[in-house]
Amino acid sequence: MMNLKNLLIFPLSRALLALYLLAGAATASPVYHVALDTAGTSGDGFMQIDFLPFGTTDVLTATISGLDGAFTGTPDLVNVTQSGGAFTFSSDAFSEFFQSILLGGTFGFDVTFGGVPVNPGSTGLTVSLLDSAGGYLSFNAAQISLVAGEPPAVVVDPAFAAVNPVPEPADWLLVATGLMLLGAMRRRRA
Repeated sequence: MMNLKNLLIFPLSRALLALYLLAGAATASPVYHVALDTAGTSGDGFMQIDFLPFGTTDVLTATISGLDGAFTGTPDLVNVTQSGGAFTFSSDAFSEFFQSILLGGTFGFDVTFGGVPVNPGSTGLTVSLLDSAGGYLSFNAAQISLVAGEPPAVVVDPAFAAVNPVPEPADWLLVATGLMLLGAMRRRRA
């Protein structure tokens, strides 16, 4: 009886744990932190954020929040809705956030996406930095592309930007639950 239990119960519990962890990772919508460093520049400038579809009819959203840095004035918004400190872009039309900034410091924000393309094509969020005359310091300082059937692709200009995934509270809960289940299995085995 003990051998049957070892052959069936413990591998089954490990398989269920693995499925639980995979299901949680697959359903989580990633949050990315975009960090921009303009320390090598100075004066007035601009930050431009575009969210555009490329060959897809899927309508997706991108929401930026937690804006941090030396922003001046109010942003010019094209097909972007503002709610509190968050700005939501929609890929059904040209969407743009254009903000005046003081160059020479750091800037940052978090971005989340609502959905991924199903139809062929892609949708991309692009962050560009411009000088006071409107010339590009970095045309694509950071770009996050969502492509049907593929994980998000992140491209950065290392002279100006870094993009990192942010662990969500649900991710930490998932890890803690997995560790507790592993601990319970070890204790039961002993």
